[in-house]
Amino acid sequence: MSNLFRFIPISQLADKFPEGSWWAKFYQDFSDEQLAAYYEGDLTLPSLNLDWEQAFPQQKEVIIIFIDGNFTVDNLYNKETDGAIGLMVTGNLNAKNIAVGGQEIYVSGNLMVEEILCGTYNHGETIVIGDLSAAVLVQDDEYSIKVDGQKSIACLVNVWEGDGVFQELPVDIHEVLIDEVFLDMDEEDMEFSFCTLVNVIVERRSALKKVNETLTRKRPVHLYFTHNTINEENILKLTQCILMTDDKPSFDFQEQGVFFKVQLEHIDADGDERDLSVYMKDHRHHYYIWLEQDHSIGLLRRTIDEGSEWEDITEESQEQLAEISDCWTMLLTCINMAELYLRNIEVQYVQDILQHDVIQELYSEEEEDDGFWDGSKYYSFRNAHTDEDGDYLHARIEIKTPDEAYYFYTVDHGTYVSRHYQPPNQYGKQDMSFLDLRRWEASEQYFTRFKQFIDQKIEAGVNS
Repeated sequence: MSNLFRFIPISQLADKFPEGSWWAKFYQDFSDEQLAAYYEGDLTLPSLNLDWEQAFPQQKEVIIIFIDGNFTVDNLYNKETDGAIGLMVTGNLNAKNIAVGGQEIYVSGNLMVEEILCGTYNHGETIVIGDLSAAVLVQDDEYSIKVDGQKSIACLVNVWEGDGVFQELPVDIHEVLIDEVFLDMDEEDMEFSFCTLVNVIVERRSALKKVNETLTRKRPVHLYFTHNTINEENILKLTQCILMTDDKPSFDFQEQGVFFKVQLEHIDADGDERDLSVYMKDHRHHYYIWLEQDHSIGLLRRTIDEGSEWEDITEESQEQLAEISDCWTMLLTCINMAELYLRNIEVQYVQDILQHDVIQELYSEEEEDDGFWDGSKYYSFRNAHTDEDGDYLHARIEIKTPDEAYYFYTVDHGTYVSRHYQPPNQYGKQDMSFLDLRRWEASEQYFTRFKQFIDQKIEAGVNS
């Protein structure tokens, strides 16, 4: 491989080192005996070992490899993380696997990794000026990866905490990586081995499990609605579902551009009688469904055009009722999701947690932090209060995930804890779509992990 490269003093590359790179700042600290392996043009290699003296044993003074072009390599690695050969690529870097530490890897273009990108220990840093994409990012809390462009990481795991995120769902590192890369320290402790991961990569084997199959196994689901007929049974079920709180005779929400409102029979604030009914509005029509005294169903429809009038569609055929049936099915599906997930977090449990002394101590004037860090997730809390503008803010629990998304759990209803979501690198919570199964499942799993953590924290605080 050495005949591909020119071996030159580092100082001769002074004009080529990008501003902001470590080498641009410190190249003058090296003598002419310390060399750069320089390659001009696009380069493809089956593998590259960045351990000292391994890449170029006949040129032991090489401390940086400079590729002035695009670089494609199956496996890029080194085992010694206290220091290693640096790598600079002025174009794109494409690799199947990368497992490194102990040096600066600088990519002026995009970094694209087919399987694993693993950085470890505090002596190393990867800098990507373009975009970064990888199937799995494995890192500890000390290794730094800086990306100026977009990040696209299917799975992120932290070796210290042992968990991460796969397609927005919490995941354990043992579900991602093969058992071989974990050292059996004792019967209860399994520790990740960076060197074993490198060995697997060097042997050109995959260190990944079929994580997709693991996480897509579906648990048994007991549905609230078992059929989608527009009848008395389902209308009554709607009025008795978890979204119908004790303090209001109705509930409403919007899903995929369709507005829904379910209403109990009552007398409103103006003294008008209101039917037990369901109102729906899509981009074309208003629909009104109500329950007659004789238990039959009435159906009305009108267009969204101003001045349009209601028409009775109770006797129309199933084909003619296709549009209202689609909206109705969406409504029942949303309530099925609400029933499946919203009952799993008890309002009283959240209220008790927020009032516990361990949590209340976080709000003392002397306390700057307002939460707990478990190694990969951050848990913070908000007491109910009135803000500076006079708006009342309900109490809530906030979970910051390893990929820097947020899940919010708010005590603003008597019958359930509301959930909201904030995407990574954005500000402002969002309503969670009832049809987004993955988001709801993620919120469920994160709260389960929070309960395990906070129960231990409270027990430790009580016993200390």
